[in-house]
Amino acid sequence: MNGPIGLDPFTVLGVEHRLDLDVRALERRYMRMSRECHPDLKRAAGAADCAAVLARSAEINDAWHVLSDRWERARALVLFREPEALDGHRRLDPEFLATALELAEEVALAAAADFGSLRQRLLTSCDGVFADIVRACAEGDYASAARRLHESRYVRKALADLEAKIEAACP
Repeated sequence: MNGPIGLDPFTVLGVEHRLDLDVRALERRYMRMSRECHPDLKRAAGAADCAAVLARSAEINDAWHVLSDRWERARALVLFREPEALDGHRRLDPEFLATALELAEEVALAAAADFGSLRQRLLTSCDGVFADIVRACAEGDYASAARRLHESRYVRKALADLEAKIEAACP
């Protein structure tokens, strides 16, 4: 299947289109590629060559930023495999949205004594959602993966809000 218009981060870094990439190996690959085309090493080249080197360096950096984050990597994989899936599954179940609202309220009202257990619950929830996305992608069910990606934003937002609250509470 063809991906959407634009550069495919998996192809830019020369790795398979899958979620379970070895992030350490990916980082080594990124570091090697970025060293090989670093603009400072190509200074003797002409202006056209410098522009091409800068463009390639930017492609490699952009690909790394996408693939080094598991959520962005999942989004990129879904976009590559089924470009319309993310747009086609933005509408979320009202029951899920009600639960997400309750979660946001729980975070907003959480007392310092509850931060640890709530944070652990949110981390576990994020891991569960990601496992669902991995499973859906492995089964070729990119519609379900897209829906879970959209849902994940609410859980990740609750986690980010809680972590900001924890940081603000620490002197």
